[in-house]
Amino acid sequence: MRALYELLNHKRFWLFAPFVGLLALVLLTYGLWNIAATRISDQLAAQGLSWQSLDRQGYPARITLDIQAPRLRRDGFLWQNSRTTATLMPFNHRHAVFDFRGAHYFEGLQNKAGQNETGQNKASLAHDGNLMSLVHDADGIVRGSFEAQAPRLSGQWNSTPFDMQAQVLGVHLQRQDDTRRLNAALVLKQLRFANNQAVARFDVLSEIPRRWIQNAPQANDRIKLQRVTIERGALTVIARGSLKLAADGFFEGKLDMDFLSQTALLDALEEFGLLEKSQRRRAAFLFGLGAALGGDTQDRLSVPLVLRNGRVLLGPLNVAQAPRWR
Repeated sequence: MRALYELLNHKRFWLFAPFVGLLALVLLTYGLWNIAATRISDQLAAQGLSWQSLDRQGYPARITLDIQAPRLRRDGFLWQNSRTTATLMPFNHRHAVFDFRGAHYFEGLQNKAGQNETGQNKASLAHDGNLMSLVHDADGIVRGSFEAQAPRLSGQWNSTPFDMQAQVLGVHLQRQDDTRRLNAALVLKQLRFANNQAVARFDVLSEIPRRWIQNAPQANDRIKLQRVTIERGALTVIARGSLKLAADGFFEGKLDMDFLSQTALLDALEEFGLLEKSQRRRAAFLFGLGAALGGDTQDRLSVPLVLRNGRVLLGPLNVAQAPRWR
């Protein structure tokens, strides 16, 4: 006790004490920061994320994980990127911001029968600038968004190739209160396909199962389409309805479709190969008859779109095979 008393009364002790205290505070806060950063990376690894290397940065204001060659594999799904940075604020740890430095590579590892088959479904998503933001709590994602400039998506789905690009891509999610559903919004501007078929606007507002964030879709899952808006030249399409993921691998359901301009609708069906030129007059008559009975006009036409037994029925027309979800 006498030694401590003499130390506290030494004339130089109080000269260096603030610096010693500051050093101790720095070491303590860095230790806590390092523990938090290590715990976050461990949690990512527990969720199936692996990487070539991971560098922790940002002390003391934030936690930034610079991840080289991240790779996520779970539930028959594979995602890869060349480099990703994830930034979290220590005082708001439930908010994370991601910046993807390279193209995304996706691969579905299940075939139509649900058996593993590498390469059955695969795609790449390249873009210029991008940003993803996530807010989560103990029950999972509260809301999230991903925006990208000049996105280009290409690959194959059920052995069918596709290639499309857009000016802007936006994906937004928000959890509904006390439910197992998510509100989901998809926004695409100036969407263009490989054959130069262009769509000026493609917006989707929907409800999807909340567990899709962490698990693969399953048979009998349902999607509620609150509003779908498509603008292409003189044609505007507005749709509402619901879809079910049928056990046979096809989508099933019904959408109430409103088309602005019957002529533009017939032109689009013919252009996409869904209507033979020789069938145009008959289709125009059937649509016109339906419009007269339903009180529609040539400028606005309401037609149900039904997906049933693997086919797509647009009013009285059997136009195509229904899309598959697996």
